[in-house]
Amino acid sequence: MDVRERLRVNNFDLLRMVFAVMVMFFHSGVLSGAPELAWMGRYISPTFAVQAFFFVSGFLVTMSYEKSSSLRSYGEKRFRRIAPAYAFLVISAAIFLAPLSTLPWREYFAALELRRYVFFNLILSNFSQPSLPGVFQGHVDRAIDGSLWTIKVEVAFYCAVPILVQLSRRLGRIPTYVTVFALSIAWRLGFAALTAKTGNPFWAKLSIQAPGQLAYFVTGALAYYRTEEGKPAPTWWMALAGVALYTTRFFSPALLVHELIGPFCVAAFVYWASIRLPRLVADVNKYGDASYGMYLYHWPIIQVMVALGLFAYSPWLGAVSAWVSNTAFSYFSWHFVEKRFLRHKKIHGHGSPPATG
Repeated sequence: MDVRERLRVNNFDLLRMVFAVMVMFFHSGVLSGAPELAWMGRYISPTFAVQAFFFVSGFLVTMSYEKSSSLRSYGEKRFRRIAPAYAFLVISAAIFLAPLSTLPWREYFAALELRRYVFFNLILSNFSQPSLPGVFQGHVDRAIDGSLWTIKVEVAFYCAVPILVQLSRRLGRIPTYVTVFALSIAWRLGFAALTAKTGNPFWAKLSIQAPGQLAYFVTGALAYYRTEEGKPAPTWWMALAGVALYTTRFFSPALLVHELIGPFCVAAFVYWASIRLPRLVADVNKYGDASYGMYLYHWPIIQVMVALGLFAYSPWLGAVSAWVSNTAFSYFSWHFVEKRFLRHKKIHGHGSPPATG
């Protein structure tokens, strides 16, 4: 198969689903606090899944921009793909989680915390008000959806793509993207050093925001251009080497080396698995594109199962109930929320972000 044909026939949809499931499994172990599920928190890497999402996003969103007829068309596709389900989650959580609050309904709906939650989450400032009044009290984490921080990162990337493409056309693709890559690594290392020096976790959180994730995004963009030009994706041994080098992150304190090679390791494996590896599932989206929903809804659904006591009664019952519920809700979201907005103008945008992470 021609390399450029893989832009149409590839494993991106399958990989996005796998990465979303990885994050769901990890949070099942962490949020439940169940010793029987602790291995999920130890052996599943949400960091890799989120970084892989950003690589995929760099590839597919750059392709979406390059194939869009105008900036307005590109922006509309991005908005329609991400906003409806996101707004649905924020508003429905504010309404339907009321029975789980320790407050009476009247106090709950009158609380300033509720209004702050809706407002700040709708404008992607989740950190300003992550919780609802009286909801998920006593949980490991009171956040309604701790995964939403990646959505604002994804939106920042959507806004950056037109700028990056125009700069690359004026200054050259390699100089532009290599400069952005270097600045991204510098951001991560700089704030990591501040974290180590001060012990303040704020700097650690800042290190992983949009500028710190750009290295993964731009490697995805460069992978798209390579494929568009007919150049081959990495071989299996390159992908295997990427996995081997990436896993050294868990055994060695050499932060500088890991931050420098991390994007290349992720790129080697994901680029190979998506483009070079033969298509593994003929139509993973046969019943709907649920990967975005799987990522978006899993956290609050796990939290609800914890609140209902299912994990306390049986950790595996709670986990399976959360996974099945999340899968069902994700397909519901696709058919009754997301697809309706895409169908309105026959927009089928690429690169929806279960960001990813």
